[in-house]
Amino acid sequence: MITKNQLTNTFAIFTIVTAVIHFVLETLYTIEFGQNWAGILPDYIAVCLMFLGGISVLKNIKMVGILCGAWGFTFCLHYRAWAWRYYEISLGTSSTLVEDTMNVLLYTMFISVIAFVISLVLCYKINY
Repeated sequence: MITKNQLTNTFAIFTIVTAVIHFVLETLYTIEFGQNWAGILPDYIAVCLMFLGGISVLKNIKMVGILCGAWGFTFCLHYRAWAWRYYEISLGTSSTLVEDTMNVLLYTMFISVIAFVISLVLCYKINY
């Protein structure tokens, strides 16, 4: 049986890996398609929160609330980015790039909402 501490440490490592992947893919997207600082800054904030949250939890398991905040921020970021593109599609003013990005964001939003729920559960103190 996996303990809560093992699950929390594994989740922290997952968060760090996800942050690195997010950073790499967001940077490649910006290089390939162009994006101003206002577009990339929230993504880099999410990456920093996730990376630093993961490191903090590995050093001190009681810092799990930082992971919860990081995943909450990331979920909101993914949802807002997806909703903006959905709105553009509903107006008929989107491009293929917007539609493809919206589809990718649908999957990342799904991952981030599940991770956010897991982080909420990990923050809940269980008294035995």
